[in-house]
Amino acid sequence: GLEYCNKLFEEFCEKNGIQRHKTVTYTPQQNDLAERMNRTLIENVRCMLIYSKLSTTLWAEALNTACYLVNRSPSTAIDCKTPMELWLGRRADYTKLRIFGWTAYAHVKQGKLEPRALKCRFLGYPEGVKGYRLWCVDSKPPQCIISRDVRFHEEELLNKPRNPDNNIESSTET
Repeated sequence: GLEYCNKLFEEFCEKNGIQRHKTVTYTPQQNDLAERMNRTLIENVRCMLIYSKLSTTLWAEALNTACYLVNRSPSTAIDCKTPMELWLGRRADYTKLRIFGWTAYAHVKQGKLEPRALKCRFLGYPEGVKGYRLWCVDSKPPQCIISRDVRFHEEELLNKPRNPDNNIESSTET
């Protein structure tokens, strides 16, 4: 498109020493770095949705979470630092990281006789808010909510029975 082809933007780039490289329309292959990142993000989204068994209608939520994780992942292109570290000048905080699609319970105050928690699935991290973005399966219809007071049901994944056919120890002993 031509959304970045105007006098104001040209002046901004010139003033800030930004050299622009334009591409021919409808030839995304000319921008190989952006296309590679798009591919990486889509592969992450596909894996996240398949593993979590969430609907593909939540692809945008998975994409936001994938971007969040990429920005906090070390890259050899920037001396094993993270983009977040270069941008903000401090290391990323990994204490809030959770697995996409995990069962979570958001604590709510709905009334004396109402449930104290809503069953949800973890979707990601909201922008500019200290909390979690959740897919609330208890509400009718299901909806996205943001909550800080969340308990993750991590034992659900940790205590899954292992498939004996995939057990590395038993396959090496035979």
